[in-house]
Amino acid sequence: MKGAALVALALVGGGLLAQFLLGDPGYVAIRAGRSLVETTLPVFLLLLGAAYLSVRGVAGAVGARRRLAELRAERRRRRARDDTGRGMLDLAAGNWRSAEDLLSRSAPDADTPAANYLVAARAADLQDAIDRRDDWLAQAQENAPGERAAALVTLAEMQLRRGQDQAAVQTLEQLDASGDLNSRGLELLARLYPKLGHGDRLLALGPRLRSAKELPGAKVAELLAQVQLEEIRAAGEAGNQSRLEKAWSDLPRGVRRLPQSIVTYARAAMTCNDHSTAEKVLRELIEDQSDPAAVRLYGDLVLPDPLAPLERAEVWLRKHPEDPELLASCARLCLRAELVGKARSYLEASLARRPNPENSLILSDLLEQIGEGAKAAECLREAVTLSVGRRPNVPRVRLRRR
Repeated sequence: MKGAALVALALVGGGLLAQFLLGDPGYVAIRAGRSLVETTLPVFLLLLGAAYLSVRGVAGAVGARRRLAELRAERRRRRARDDTGRGMLDLAAGNWRSAEDLLSRSAPDADTPAANYLVAARAADLQDAIDRRDDWLAQAQENAPGERAAALVTLAEMQLRRGQDQAAVQTLEQLDASGDLNSRGLELLARLYPKLGHGDRLLALGPRLRSAKELPGAKVAELLAQVQLEEIRAAGEAGNQSRLEKAWSDLPRGVRRLPQSIVTYARAAMTCNDHSTAEKVLRELIEDQSDPAAVRLYGDLVLPDPLAPLERAEVWLRKHPEDPELLASCARLCLRAELVGKARSYLEASLARRPNPENSLILSDLLEQIGEGAKAAECLREAVTLSVGRRPNVPRVRLRRR
């Protein structure tokens, strides 16, 4: 309706203008330098209209082409978002190859390509495709040079998953040397240094851990405990009782309440031959929350009266009769009290609930001492099998008769 009205107005206007120009067509002259262009007004108006329509046509074609390109780009982005979502679901479902393909394929059109490449690298790592993993990590760094920390911290996490602790430390220290180590990388270093025996490096991280605002308060307290407990461990290894007590008293009250702190202190006290203090703190912790590490360490106590810790442990056992750690600790305490039959029963009960190479070896030694060599050998084989993770398939050997 609106278009028809415009056409009608144009026709009426054109007719009136033509009637006006019939009497006097007018004169238009345009000079450009030494050139002079002369024409009548109707011809000039026609040329002007044609030029306008040409410009509008070209602009419309360019705009249409741009809109078409934008539509195609939006379609690719939408497809990339869909593929990214499916890739994340496949990763969670364990379909790692499909996840890697979807995430890497959609990365160029994704909202954050580097994130797609990083997750694709995780999917490749889960398939043990190390070369592809490193390629995706390189692509992530190339797409986001300012986010180098994300790629290297991801690499360090994957190295940790594979038990490559030393390689993970080297990756994180390389990142730290460039000044790009983030809070997650700092946390990983704080957990790795104690495992590798780098206590001095762990202590040096203390101030930086305190200033890491991105880490939750509970996690910072746990990491700082690792830093602060390093002095406890050092005092225990040196067998220095006074240094140990000073290090323990210097710990903040909140850190002293942590189970890992109490176990570390008890172990250090036992190294300093102060088993009575270790027994007291371990007993209080076990009665409060039955910490597995504390239960395990309680079985290593050596007190003047070996029956006293055993009686306490057996009280706990009546409340938790299926606890394999508590059964094994009772067995070791029975051995110190020379209650061989009881120790054997506790060890066998513990192993029946949770196979353990160390406990299998203890039972093997016990059976050897009481003259049951065949059973001792079987327990020893079981201990080795648990340590290796499988029993080798050895062909049966035929003995030759002489």
